[in-house]
Amino acid sequence: IGLHPRDIGRLTGVMRGLRDKGNTLVVVEHEEAIIRTADYLIDIGPGRGLQGGELVYAGPAQADGPERSLTFDYLTGRKTIPVPEKRRRLKKNAAIVVQGARQHNLQNVSVTFPLGVFCATTGVSGSGKSTLVHHVLYRNIVRQLGETTDDPPGRVKNIRIVGGLDEVIMVDQSPLSRTPRSTPAVYLGVFDLIRKLFAATEEAKAKKLTMGYFSFNSGAGRCERCWGSGYEKVEMQFLSDLFVKCPECEGRRYQPEALKTTLLGQSVADVLEMTVDQAATFFQTMEAKMAQKIVAALQVLIDVGLGYLPMGRPLNTLSGGEAQRLKLV
Repeated sequence: IGLHPRDIGRLTGVMRGLRDKGNTLVVVEHEEAIIRTADYLIDIGPGRGLQGGELVYAGPAQADGPERSLTFDYLTGRKTIPVPEKRRRLKKNAAIVVQGARQHNLQNVSVTFPLGVFCATTGVSGSGKSTLVHHVLYRNIVRQLGETTDDPPGRVKNIRIVGGLDEVIMVDQSPLSRTPRSTPAVYLGVFDLIRKLFAATEEAKAKKLTMGYFSFNSGAGRCERCWGSGYEKVEMQFLSDLFVKCPECEGRRYQPEALKTTLLGQSVADVLEMTVDQAATFFQTMEAKMAQKIVAALQVLIDVGLGYLPMGRPLNTLSGGEAQRLKLV
């Protein structure tokens, strides 16, 4: 992940060396240079989520591949990622000026980061990019904005914010969640709005049910056996823990009584089983302002290509690319 082209060449040399010693290497890969180096390709697709899971191609990496393969579309040049025709102009008096950074292997580095643009920091692996951006830039800016960090900021002579800055957010490679309790709907905050809509139904009002009742993490309506997770953890003595579907609620997270309250004929468990695309269409039909807020939030997920994700899918089962896009959303 994040290797410089120079280091990718060295990595493929190591892989070839292992192969030449009689080993078999199987890698899961997106990087074009690694794919082209392979002796044999297995392409899974053609889409993602419910549209994936099929064997699209299996054969030599040098072949043209089938037309329905997105991988070969880019390998053969049938599709390309266009270079922008126009670049955003740099704003005057809008920048972060770093002077005299001396953290780890940074040797008195002074550099200006322009604001309001897409700025890429590049260089060979180990040259100091992460130290400059994560340790020096981010942690010092957090301190200047009056917030705290768990780790001390990188050493630097001075950092000036020119033009003002409201907030700074770090999006890194760390996992979103290690348990099945958090889902895309919970992570984005839209599940709070969904629970409010259920609590506002006539059925819920008649039973005096609040939005807290429909929480699968702490509500009274959650399944009492799995405590709303939908799964039970089986601890394996020498292997990774297993998560098996709860036999009581069959993975639906709620007690039968909670599922009797419906919104346009759908229970809260039904909503969690919808994909983001389906949920956006479902709430689009409602005139309530809260429903339109939900649609607006889900539309951003759709815009980054995550419309196929189920609303209640555990975050600890997302791929690295899915998790990264969810963080950016």
